[in-house]
Order: sequence, then C-alpha cells, then structure tokens
Amino acid sequence: MAHARRNRRGASRRAQRNRYGFRSVGTRATLPIMTLVFDDARTAPAYFEFLKPQVRQHVVLRIVTAPTGGASPRKVVERASHLQRELRRDQAANERNRDSTWALFDMEHTPHQRDQANEAIKLAEKKSISVAISDPCFEVWTLLHLDDTGRGFDNCDQVRARIAKLWSNEFGQPFDSKANADYSLILPRRNDAARRARRHWERQDPSRTEVFRIIEEVERHVGVGGASNDVTSTRSGGKPAGSKKTNN
Repeated sequence: MAHARRNRRGASRRAQRNRYGFRSVGTRATLPIMTLVFDDARTAPAYFEFLKPQVRQHVVLRIVTAPTGGASPRKVVERASHLQRELRRDQAANERNRDSTWALFDMEHTPHQRDQANEAIKLAEKKSISVAISDPCFEVWTLLHLDDTGRGFDNCDQVRARIAKLWSNEFGQPFDSKANADYSLILPRRNDAARRARRHWERQDPSRTEVFRIIEEVERHVGVGGASNDVTSTRSGGKPAGSKKTNN
C-alpha cells in the first residue's frame, strides 16, 4: 500500500511538471542551469527556444512554460520557488551558487494587474527568486532589437503593432506574435537590445523590461559581454515597478 502511494505521488509530480512545461535536464555535466519560468505558454518562451541551442555548450536554459491560458505573477513565482527547491535538493553548494531561477512576467496595464505583479515581486524577494518583469509586456524586449525606444504604450497590442511594422520593413515578412516568429533573425542583436533595455530601465522609462538581466547572465556563461548584473542598480533609487514616467 505504501509503495502504491509513493508511485501515485511520483506520478502526480511528473504530471504537474509536464502540465507546466517542465523540461528535465538529461545530464547535469558541469554546465550551470538557468531555470526560466514564464507567465505564458508560447510567445515569450519561443524567444529562448531559439536562443537555447546557440548557448547550449555553455549553459543549460531550462524553459518552463505556463499552462494554456497563462499564469498569474504569483503562480509564476511559486512555481519558480518549487523548482528551485527541487533542483537544489541534490546539489553541492558550488552548484547552487552558479545556477539561477528566474520568474518572468508582465506588468500589463490595469491597476489590478500591476498590483498583482508588485505583490509577486515582493514574494520573489522573500523566496530568493530572480525576477525579470516587462512593462507592459515581454514584447518590449523584442522591440528593443529593432528600435531603441522607451516610449509609452497603452497596452501590448500597441507594442506588437510597432514590432510588426519594423519587422516587415526590415525582414520582408510578417511578424507572428503567436510563437511562430523567426527570432533567429534578431538574436545576433541581443547584446545591443540588452544595453538599450538596461538604459531604459535605469531611466525608469514608460516602457521597459528586465530581460536584459537574463541575457547578461547568459553572456557571462558564454564568456562574452561582461555587463554587470547588479540587482540593486536596476531597482534602486526609482519608482516602484508599477509606476509610470510621464515623459518619453
């Protein structure tokens, strides 16, 4: 009976992992692991699916997608915390120091959504989970590969429309925001995008994203770049994450 219960618990954990897009790491080897937990199932994870094979000799990107329909910021942080504990159970201290777990979610635009995101940021700090928020949405990160802007957008549809125009002009093809875009076209620009994103974040511009922090960490593992990943400098001395600047 006890054996049957253990089997059921194991099956339940495996089902939960699969439901949330868990990708197991086949061989630990000597590579650091960056676990990226997303608030959506397709769009944002697709970018990192393109990046993963380019850096796989230096770092393992473990991509954890949300269930269909997305996940709240709090759920993303809770899932990240669970995965971090799970990964650390069998790790030596030096492995824990080089691995990282990230929660990626959007601020969106309604007051309720922004309150939820800010509460999730506080929870992540308590649980020692790194956070990369995007304001208003992840597509700001995509846009920074094409345009150096921190201008305000009322919603994510406006960000996508701007991307679609620039994408079509530059690559001669439509931008499919539903996880089918060919992100390999813009990946060579990721370090430029990271420098732009850091500048707009530190200036507290109306649209901004912290995804640059993940790219900086990836590039340190790869052995190029070398930009600082100072968490304090990205969030200190400014307004709360949910606040907006009025000037562009």
